[in-house]
Amino acid sequence: MKIRIAPETGLVMDPLTSVIAKEKNTVSDRSMMALIKKLDETERAVDGLVDSLSPDKPLLNSWRGREKVSLSAGMTTNFFYGLIAGLVLSGLFIILLKVLYGGF
Repeated sequence: MKIRIAPETGLVMDPLTSVIAKEKNTVSDRSMMALIKKLDETERAVDGLVDSLSPDKPLLNSWRGREKVSLSAGMTTNFFYGLIAGLVLSGLFIILLKVLYGGF
């Protein structure tokens, strides 16, 4: 990236190095297709990463029709974790009642 200081004299400045130089009127003969392909691939990966944060969007490398898989898997996992935690807490509560009141 270059900043034009004086377009009539052709002076440009590189903001990273603060070097002032004469502007060249050459055209780059390199193909940008390789860079554009790499950018598209990176953009797809970023979109996949952002989509993975939302449970109702499909993941990048998943098949069609699996948009809500993360949501249902999360709900099922949370149900079983809640069930286990509830059973453990109720068991501790019953043990505490037996210790305090001497049984039923």
